[in-house]
Amino acid sequence: MSEQVSKKRFEKHLRIGIRFDGDRFVLLDGSPMPALSKNAVAELVLAPEAILDSVIRARFLEDRVIQILGRDSHVFFGVSPTMVHSLRADGLLSSVALEINSDYWFVEGKLEAPLMLQVRGDQEARLSSCSCAIPCLNATADSLNHAFSLISVAFETKRRSHSGNVFERVYTQVTEGKWNTLDEIRIAAIAKLQASATNTALFTTS
Repeated sequence: MSEQVSKKRFEKHLRIGIRFDGDRFVLLDGSPMPALSKNAVAELVLAPEAILDSVIRARFLEDRVIQILGRDSHVFFGVSPTMVHSLRADGLLSSVALEINSDYWFVEGKLEAPLMLQVRGDQEARLSSCSCAIPCLNATADSLNHAFSLISVAFETKRRSHSGNVFERVYTQVTEGKWNTLDEIRIAAIAKLQASATNTALFTTS
C-alpha cells in the first residue's frame, strides 16, 4: 500500500479540458472548475487566434532565448530503480543520499557550457544543445537529452527505449539546499519573462 501511495505522490500532471464561456473558465460540460489550491500552476493551451488583442498575441508568439543554468552546474539525471540491473552500480546515487524527494535514483552530470532555454511567448520551450560531462561514464554528451540516453543505456538495462523527459527527470540546485526539476526552473523562467514583458508594457504606455 505504501509503495502505491509513494508512486502516486510523484505523478505530476493532470489534464483537464476547459473552455471560456465569455466570462470565466468552466469544464467542457459547462460545470464549474474544481477548487484549486493557492498558487497552483497550470498551462493554458489554445489557438493563437483566441487571443483577441493582436499586440498581446504577437508577444506570445515571439521567440526568446534565456540562460537557466550556468556553466559547471551539477545536474542529476533520474533513472527508474525498477529498470536498473543493480542499485550498487558505480555512479548510481540514491535519492535518500542526495536528499531529493523523488522515487528516482540519480546519476551526476556537469554542464560544460551555459544551459539555454528557447522560449516562445506561448510558453512552448525547448533546451538548446549544451555539452554535458558524465564523470561516472567518462563520457561527454552533446545535450541533456543525449546525456540521458547514454545514462539510460548504461544503467536502465531493463528498458527497451532509452529516451525520457529531461524536464522532469533532471534535478539541480539553483539555491543551495533546495532541489528543483528542470521543469520547475522552466516555469519560473517563463514567469519571469512574462513579468518583465508586462512591466515593460506598463512603462511604455504610462
